[in-house]
Amino acid sequence: MSRFVALLLFALLTSCSVHSQQEVVLLDYNDFGPQIIAREVIGMEWWQWQDHGDSDAAAVYPVKVAVYRDIPVTEVEQKYPVEPEQKKDFRYLEYQRALDFLDEKIAENIQENVTERLKATRKKIVSQLGK
Repeated sequence: MSRFVALLLFALLTSCSVHSQQEVVLLDYNDFGPQIIAREVIGMEWWQWQDHGDSDAAAVYPVKVAVYRDIPVTEVEQKYPVEPEQKKDFRYLEYQRALDFLDEKIAENIQENVTERLKATRKKIVSQLGK
């Protein structure tokens, strides 16, 4: 009987850990590097509902990037909607596409501080969404 209970407990714990896997991680735009490289996968840094950025080079746009895995993008868009009137801007990036982009830019190693930021971003994505 105790073996059965132990087996049942093990099965419950492992099934919970599988289902509790996070499906989305929110990151800042600049976690993907400066705009010159990040725009390849997440667009320009300014609000997506604007044609161009502010004439003030110091303008800050708190754009968030939702990296998702094993969930349809439509669910991510519903959970994190773009709302111009509230200045909420999200970009949606599928897990594998994010890793492919980061791996490519890390390998290019254009600038050490940027490469280190990209490595940290990759590590955060993998630690929160799994391998």
